[in-house]
Amino acid sequence: MKSEQAIADVKLSYGGKFIELKALVDTGASKSVISKRFAEMLNAFIPLKESYEVRIADVEGRLKIIGRCMVSVEFQGVKVPGGAVFEVAENLRKGVELIIGRPEIDSWDIVFTSEGPKLRRVPLEFEII
Repeated sequence: MKSEQAIADVKLSYGGKFIELKALVDTGASKSVISKRFAEMLNAFIPLKESYEVRIADVEGRLKIIGRCMVSVEFQGVKVPGGAVFEVAENLRKGVELIIGRPEIDSWDIVFTSEGPKLRRVPLEFEII
């Protein structure tokens, strides 16, 4: 898969503020993560009482998770019902502000096409069976 196939247009909003950005859609990520900078820009940063680290496939090797961020989400122009909760990292690599990981890939039913990641069904609906 080419790197541009793993990039998606995302709009995040909270409390009247919004950010439009390119997100990395990463099938190898067990968490979905946003940068501290963007979480704070939205005023949606919720600090954890105790931070923790997750391993990454990078030279630095670990992300420090310091909080959570609950926001409304539009993925490739489609509203995600209920939004999402992202882990907040203080040390995402330069140029990456949002990683959409396996939980959201599975829940939102994202498929990878030659034009990039897309939702399999629009409108997006969740099921509890």
